[in-house]
Amino acid sequence: MRAGSWERRGSALVREVAFRDFEEAMRFVERVASAAVDYERRPDMCISGFNRVRLEIANRHHAGLTRAELRLVAKVDAILGEHELP
Repeated sequence: MRAGSWERRGSALVREVAFRDFEEAMRFVERVASAAVDYERRPDMCISGFNRVRLEIANRHHAGLTRAELRLVAKVDAILGEHELP
């Protein structure tokens, strides 16, 4: 897995991650989706090119980034930390 860092794009935080294959990318997306329930925020997630995941975390109520979004960022980072880097 190769991971970039979070980038601020407008009022959102975006991160792109490359995994070994589609199955690993899908497992990651499923884990993030399950974790997001606890934070009452849902990231936009997209798998492209069979192994690349793009995440976008934003406050859809146009209130800027709040602690809820930052907690979700930390949770995603923790999930990524459980994967071995190449």
